[in-house]
Amino acid sequence: MDTRARTACLLLAILFFLGQSPDPRGGPPAAPEKDVSRLENLILSDSFRDAERAAAEVLADPAAGARARAVAGLAVLKAGRVREAASILDQVVALEPHNPEAHLGLGRIARIRNDTDLAIAHLRKAVPSTAFYEEALRQLWRTAWDRGIVSDLFEIYKTAEERYTREGRPLPSWFTNGLGQVRGLAGQRLFEMEGRFEHLEIPLVTDAEPRARNRMIALGLNGKGEYPFTIDSAAVDFLTVSPLLADELGLALTGSSTATGVGTMEPSVRFAVLDKVELGPIAFRNVPVMVSDIRTFRGLKKGLLGTALLKRFNVTIDVEAKVMDLYPLDRPELLASAINRPAVAADVPLYLFDATTVEVSLGGAPAALYILDSAAATHLVDGAFFDEHLRPKLDPAKIRPSMIQGAGGAENVNQIDGLSIALGPLVLEGQTVHEFPMERLNAIGGRYLVGLVGNRLLWPYRAHMDFRTGRLILERRTASQRAR
Repeated sequence: MDTRARTACLLLAILFFLGQSPDPRGGPPAAPEKDVSRLENLILSDSFRDAERAAAEVLADPAAGARARAVAGLAVLKAGRVREAASILDQVVALEPHNPEAHLGLGRIARIRNDTDLAIAHLRKAVPSTAFYEEALRQLWRTAWDRGIVSDLFEIYKTAEERYTREGRPLPSWFTNGLGQVRGLAGQRLFEMEGRFEHLEIPLVTDAEPRARNRMIALGLNGKGEYPFTIDSAAVDFLTVSPLLADELGLALTGSSTATGVGTMEPSVRFAVLDKVELGPIAFRNVPVMVSDIRTFRGLKKGLLGTALLKRFNVTIDVEAKVMDLYPLDRPELLASAINRPAVAADVPLYLFDATTVEVSLGGAPAALYILDSAAATHLVDGAFFDEHLRPKLDPAKIRPSMIQGAGGAENVNQIDGLSIALGPLVLEGQTVHEFPMERLNAIGGRYLVGLVGNRLLWPYRAHMDFRTGRLILERRTASQRAR
């Protein structure tokens, strides 16, 4: 979803550092300013692969100073190399504790690791950045939105308003849309959870469209009944509802935007707030939602359940047993006790970048980060990556025109059959993949992800998502489980 269109106290210190000229030891300047500016411009223009190459040059320079290394570390992070970026940025902060670019990167890494409080602490220190203040404010707003303290959002909005005014620029629509949703909730908390539990078993329902292979659960909304929601781990937000469902619930709509994804159309988006969302014995209060007429919603009263909801639990999805198990996020041992370790086929890092993300090797190409999409029936790979790493090795006869369907309708793409997908030690052969331009999705997220892997990777297994420790665990079903 395109919500991208979503303190100065350190500025003097930053300007002082930028004004440092030659190394006092008499050597050349620490990383030429033009190299750092070029790297910043590549990042700001969403040229993430070029920025990764430029960052390698900066990091190879022994004279590179803290600021240069911080911007390079940010480029490495946006290229999907999370662990390496964390090491670089930690080193920068050790040398220069208030470096805003380093804190921006570390704030994003904390979000990736589902540590909201740490992310906010870093991102507040990133706002003074001269080049990246927009991203710092956007990430700070989204993280504070997840935490849900409305007074924090009002304070961040004021900070953003002052900064954008100083820069002579209007506030982006994602700020004004967000403020319009929460304006009447002063002193309250978004997504406030009521009820206690150790284990919830939520029945799964299969989508009526057999090719979709999607799984849905029922959520109670505003005390007016239960409605079906597709589990969509690629959707960033908490919930998205169809216009027909919003009408039935009598929701007051605010703001406007458009949705971006697979398909040539950009469905319209409005915004609203649900008073109450019920999930078994627990409930969430003051839940902001998006209202969009995406293709899969046409004529239906239904919705999507996204990562912002899933990541508040540890989750197991077992499509054969037709159940989704939820465990408290702060009790990872409860999920661990439900996993049959000898039957585990893969246990790999699970990132929140902003949707669920995993490292995959496609067709023997270098391993890279892909969106993990529980609502996608196919896999996607970026055209540029495909041309560089896969096309030269393939028989042209294996590449043929095709069409895929997404939130924005149909889109013509190339289809490649018979590729392998490796997720850690697990290798799935004979997979069908579609070449897809990832630029739109990557620009929204402000990072380079190579593609998307769909639910054909998940549903043959008991899929465990440990959002506390950041692990995706795929467990083979035993004979007794299959019999049940």
